[in-house]
Amino acid sequence: MKVVEIKKSELKEITLFLIDQKVIFHPKIAPYGVPDFSVYNDKRYVVFLDRNILVRIIRLLVTGELKDAYSLKLISCLLLWSEFNKISLNSSLALMEYSFHHGGNNESSEENNIFLQMYKQYSPKQWLDLALGKVETIPKISVDIFSEYNFNFESEHFKMHYLEMLKLNQLYFTNIPAIEKFKTFLKWVNNNILICKYTTYFAAMAFGNKSKMFKGKSFDFEDVVNSCKNQAWDLSYLSHWSTYYYYEDNSEVVYLFATMDKELKELCIETHSESNQVFLDVFGEEGVQCISEIYEVRKNKKYKLPDLDELITHEEYKLKLMAG
Repeated sequence: MKVVEIKKSELKEITLFLIDQKVIFHPKIAPYGVPDFSVYNDKRYVVFLDRNILVRIIRLLVTGELKDAYSLKLISCLLLWSEFNKISLNSSLALMEYSFHHGGNNESSEENNIFLQMYKQYSPKQWLDLALGKVETIPKISVDIFSEYNFNFESEHFKMHYLEMLKLNQLYFTNIPAIEKFKTFLKWVNNNILICKYTTYFAAMAFGNKSKMFKGKSFDFEDVVNSCKNQAWDLSYLSHWSTYYYYEDNSEVVYLFATMDKELKELCIETHSESNQVFLDVFGEEGVQCISEIYEVRKNKKYKLPDLDELITHEEYKLKLMAG
């Protein structure tokens, strides 16, 4: 492939745009969405993409354009930035979610074939021209060979987060003080499944009406279940990713996460900052005390997971009873 010369001013413009949009996260490298790779030397970097980014990449490749100018600039900047810096983009988590919603692998395999062909059919120059607004379209991708992939497998991460969201909704629609809801939620999670720091922060956001999950929502069983599943996938991205970055000090590869979702960005920032402010804002000092106690238990607890499917059936039934 022909070497593309990129002016320093062009690369700076693209990098600053990505930094300003705060789409790339990592607890050490980018806790607030601003990457600083000086934290690690001689490492290889991989960025997990969430669904809202992958779907825009696929749409751009299939149609040759994105109607939304902001999405077009962000996606093209991300593609150029990653190629220029030899950073791999990974679509596996987004394709797992896609397979789950479709109940099979046909659609996710199709997207994966498109995604993998992207690096063979397009040049950094095309991403550069899109990012700088010199062109607005690219040739539509051509995929002649269809390979089958398996992204449709059971995820304990998803099941546990789905359980958490079922319990969260049961408590949210219960007429008790927010701090009691929070205490009950933490106790239930500790007694039944693994404690996830991202979920703990999200629970505070949800009980404090700082999440879109409950805004303008009435208690309809089917709607609540669908909302629980969608939110469970958002949390699954983060907990799956955490199992990679947790061991990265002894690994040659460092994994980051990219999202355009405003709430996921806020959740990453709150969690990675390890601040107690959100708990203080929503619950007062009692909320901060709850967190200290639950994390102390978490450090020393040995886990044996129950039958998650059985627990899901039980918690769905309890939620349905509430709906009447």
